[in-house]
Amino acid sequence: MGILIILLSASMILFSNTSLATFMNIVIRDFLMIYVLGFCFPLLHIQKNEADKYRVLGITKNKLAVSLTLNIVFAAILLSIFIWKTPAAITFNYKSMYAISYILVAGIFEMICIYGFIRHYLERAFGIIPAILLTAVIYSLHHAGFQPEFQKLFFVGVMYCSVFYITRNIFIVFPFFWGVGAVWDVLINSTAGRSLQSTTTLFVAIGLLIAMSLFAVVKGYLYERERKIKKQL
Repeated sequence: MGILIILLSASMILFSNTSLATFMNIVIRDFLMIYVLGFCFPLLHIQKNEADKYRVLGITKNKLAVSLTLNIVFAAILLSIFIWKTPAAITFNYKSMYAISYILVAGIFEMICIYGFIRHYLERAFGIIPAILLTAVIYSLHHAGFQPEFQKLFFVGVMYCSVFYITRNIFIVFPFFWGVGAVWDVLINSTAGRSLQSTTTLFVAIGLLIAMSLFAVVKGYLYERERKIKKQL
């Protein structure tokens, strides 16, 4: 899974300087990488093969209150560090909001696929410390086609994955702690943010969110229907 995502991301480089760049980015990154491999596949696989279902992804009510509290605290600390170290600030206008909307939707993919699904199976195979390091490597390399800042992103991946293990609840990281880091990094510290400040980005973000929601609802309905039929038998 991780290798496929990295290869898909790297394939975007082939179209980076062509007239097909925008279209292929949507096909490769948004549809194939984020939606199909990064969202639909993990949820289907977990539902079919894991007794704990979404809990293995860190999606659980267990320690939810403390996770959300720490999430907000870590986000406030990170934001204060950014403001203190960086004189620039994010200008909140319609263009930056286009980018922010996309970043947060893409964050759903990262939480479910990388910090949830991939991290879970790496932990099962190798243990917690190797899982943190390998998850961070995959997190870093999956940016190959659009934000190739591998060393920095590796340490970011280590940070978020390590924090996850405090409560084993993904809501200790997402949306506030991760959101502050991702939004500030993309819009202030990276050139990648420029390509996201367009109406196309907004439409893609809305489309992805709708597609993810519909898939989750339909999958949940079919699962409950199948479960009730099995009970009747």
